[in-house]
Amino acid sequence: MIGAERMDMGETDMEGMEKGVLEDTLLQLATRLRERAFCRYVKDRLDYKELLQAACEAEKGYCDMELTNEQREQIDLLLESRANAEERELTLTYVAGILDGVAFLRKLGFLDMYVQDGQEKSC
Repeated sequence: MIGAERMDMGETDMEGMEKGVLEDTLLQLATRLRERAFCRYVKDRLDYKELLQAACEAEKGYCDMELTNEQREQIDLLLESRANAEERELTLTYVAGILDGVAFLRKLGFLDMYVQDGQEKSC
């Protein structure tokens, strides 16, 4: 969100900036955690390796195509844009999964010692 939009929601510029820094920090952390989880659980799976091999074959075909520099640049931009969007989607989906897990634990009562009805328990 832009600072002016945050102001409309009752936030000060400082609160908006702090929220933005916090969101950025959390996204960076989630990305690193997701990458670690990928290395632990995904990279050695046969189905993943097969998909990766198919992508490599498609890339070889792309490299062999007789394209003008302009066509190649446009296709490269398209592929990079999609990859960036997919990268962000993966991180946000990873965060959503964590949030779902926390919500599930709360619903089952495992977090009752820490929170109650949206409020943090105090000393």
